[in-house]
Amino acid sequence: MSQEDLARRFAGDVDETRRVWSPSGEPVLPPPPGGWPVPPPRAAATTIRPVPPQQSPSPLWDAPPAAPGPVSGPAPLSPAPARRGSGRTVLVTALVAALAVGGGVATWFALGDGSDGTTPAGPTTAAADATTGKDLDDATSPAPAPAAPTASPEEQALADLQALRDESLARVVLDGRWVAQVASKDVGITDPLQTAANGTHQFFAADILQESRAALSVVEDPSDLYVLWSTDFGRASTAPDGDPYWVTLVDGDFASEGAVDAWCAGAYPQLSAEQLANTCVGRTLTPPHE
Repeated sequence: MSQEDLARRFAGDVDETRRVWSPSGEPVLPPPPGGWPVPPPRAAATTIRPVPPQQSPSPLWDAPPAAPGPVSGPAPLSPAPARRGSGRTVLVTALVAALAVGGGVATWFALGDGSDGTTPAGPTTAAADATTGKDLDDATSPAPAPAAPTASPEEQALADLQALRDESLARVVLDGRWVAQVASKDVGITDPLQTAANGTHQFFAADILQESRAALSVVEDPSDLYVLWSTDFGRASTAPDGDPYWVTLVDGDFASEGAVDAWCAGAYPQLSAEQLANTCVGRTLTPPHE
């Protein structure tokens, strides 16, 4: 092959390598003879940025300064490295703000949005007192009064007998009239001819009270009945221990002792003569004397 043929083939290869194909597959026009014009070189723009003042490096967050090297020409100034400490501060600030917003939203949902027209109530006194272990009711309510001790049956019977005596003393008239004595006993006395409620012959306050109440069944008017001490009228008498007897009397407008005996026999027909003489006898309502 001649030199001319080689030159022509080389020129064709160069033109083929410079052929540019468009995206549609069509070839782009070849460059003009002499090639595409090259724009003149532009001077690189140099931007001068303010350099932050030097700060003492932190061993934890600041990188050590780079060692100075040879300068071959004006080089663009690289921006100052961001302080790692500043990034941490920004991150912490963002987290705190997120928590604050989240807490506000949670509080809004917990207390309500006030859509019912009411304002969420603040902490009440009871809730405040609950933190200190106090109860609002304990602070405002009076302390319950201690329960009164319950009296024993004997104490209650004695109190009832005393009330009957006080009432009888207020209305009895000591004018010497005849009355029927249907009971006369001291607490703890023993009477072999009578039986107490406990099945024995020893009588206590409850037995004496029951005997006095039983006398109501033999009178038409309860005001005809009196409960007195044996020292409140007539010839004063006392038990061996010095205590007066509890005496139950029936005022039936008796004219004499015989009228009293007749009434007793009719009031207690179930009793024998000995039991009747021990249960119902005549007395006179006179002022107390020896």
